[in-house]
Amino acid sequence: MNLRALARVSGLLGGACWVARVLLDRGGSGGTVVDALYWIGLVLVFVTLFVLGTMFVSKGALWLQAIVGVAFPLLVWSVVEVVRSAGDALVIDAIVGVAVAGVSLLALGSDDGGEKPPRRHVGAHAR
Repeated sequence: MNLRALARVSGLLGGACWVARVLLDRGGSGGTVVDALYWIGLVLVFVTLFVLGTMFVSKGALWLQAIVGVAFPLLVWSVVEVVRSAGDALVIDAIVGVAVAGVSLLALGSDDGGEKPPRRHVGAHAR
């Protein structure tokens, strides 16, 4: 399994955990299940955002991929926390869950196996 597939699956599951958390909390079931869904969803969303962050950097600089991979989820999370403080935290978590699931389907959806076809050179001196 490549990283894109891992990110896609974790994004879908993390988003589903946060939406299920809101539905269970609004339905009256509280407690440990709702809290567990929050933390499981948070870890899965972090994995998705980490992989998405590493895709912003070229493949050559592994140390830079690691830094951006950690910084991107933290940046997204800081924005989410600002928005959560202004409104209903559960509803915002559900919106973020749906957004992460959508991004994992769209941005990470084209699974080409991670390999590009060899580049063909054209011109008078190409071999």
